[in-house]
Amino acid sequence: MKQGSNDHQQVHNSVEPPQKGPQSKKHTTAQASTAVDETRRIKKWVPVIIGGFIAVLLLILFILLRNFNSPEAQAKIFVNAVDNEDTAKVATLISTKQNKVGRQEAARYIQYIKKEVGIKNFEKKVYAHVEKFDEDSPVAYDIKTDDNQKILRISKNGRRYVIFDNLGFQAPVKKAVVKPNTEATYEFVDDGNEKKVIGKKGETVVLGYFVPGDYTLDAKKTTSRGTYEGQLKFHTASSDHDSVNVTEAFKEAYLKVNLKNSDALDQNSLKVTINGEKMDNASTYGPFPFNKDLTVSAEGESHGKTFKTPPVTIAQADIKDKNEVTVTFDQQAIAKHNEEKEKDVIDKIGDFVKKYTSARNEAYSKHSMAGLEPYLLKDTDLYKAMTAEVKQQSKTEQQSPKVTYVDKTNNFYSVIVQTETAQGNIRQSHYLIQGDEDAKNLKIVNYQAY
Repeated sequence: MKQGSNDHQQVHNSVEPPQKGPQSKKHTTAQASTAVDETRRIKKWVPVIIGGFIAVLLLILFILLRNFNSPEAQAKIFVNAVDNEDTAKVATLISTKQNKVGRQEAARYIQYIKKEVGIKNFEKKVYAHVEKFDEDSPVAYDIKTDDNQKILRISKNGRRYVIFDNLGFQAPVKKAVVKPNTEATYEFVDDGNEKKVIGKKGETVVLGYFVPGDYTLDAKKTTSRGTYEGQLKFHTASSDHDSVNVTEAFKEAYLKVNLKNSDALDQNSLKVTINGEKMDNASTYGPFPFNKDLTVSAEGESHGKTFKTPPVTIAQADIKDKNEVTVTFDQQAIAKHNEEKEKDVIDKIGDFVKKYTSARNEAYSKHSMAGLEPYLLKDTDLYKAMTAEVKQQSKTEQQSPKVTYVDKTNNFYSVIVQTETAQGNIRQSHYLIQGDEDAKNLKIVNYQAY
């Protein structure tokens, strides 16, 4: 058993590690010191590397910001949008709180710039004005056409990212105005927005405010005669002011009305009625819309009686720009009435002349104008001459007056009268007598013996 125990002790002693010497300890210490120094050197460069990385990022960020946010970049974005006809972009850039611009209006604006200025010239003007912006420069510049029409206002509008001037691009606007010749309601679509404007006769009406461009707007115009279809047209360059006149281009029908058998009627009394609207006699009537029939009739007076024609209708499908229609009066009815009335007028005038002749003879005998005054128009040459004759009794008496001719013009009758003198001679005289339609309220204006 002891033998075994000693053997075990020997084995235990043989596996113990050898003792280190002084040189081995020095080597280990040197390696540790080198690692610490290397770590320290790396730690010193970390802030520098991070700072450099951040600086590079900031530089890249600045370049990116400048490329999209500097005044020059903003100008380039606007010019490119115009050049490429990017209506959505242009509409966004030139819209303001007061005036929202749609894509259709922006399209007209783009075409206006290209036509009136030219894209190359426009680009030069934009860049030239943007370069002028500095601390001492004005806050806004206007770009104009060769005709001195303003097309764009570029202005400073705050800052972007504290560094860059923020530019505003504003298109000037003009108000489109129309002056209707009758009360009318205009309905039209502007950039998808339905608009309705009511105007009174002779008053200037504002249809809206529009950026520079050439406009043709589909529209409807409604008046008492109906609804017209067509366009409202205007070009902002046609005006040097803040307003531009609108041209109405609606589909309109005009009508010539021939009046048959109207010669025997009083020409000043002739009236034409179209779709219930009564108008004075004229060479042409209109305008009228194409959306309904045209029904025409006429009327006129003769000796206090009104005569009307049967109506004539032009169907809607047959209406053209220029139309002609004939309406006919009843010639026989007019002639019969005129004959009766003319005989009545002649009788009344004849009776008037007889009474006047009798009164004149009495005036001569009495040397007094009292009996003549009801027959004469005062303050005329005839009245003055008769006053002198009555005083002098320089005229011979006449009798048996007979009216041989009567013609009426306006409110005057031209009358020829035959009388017989006391000596039996026949004398013919011409009277100009003032009176109404039925030969009432007659007064002699002038008298001449042949």
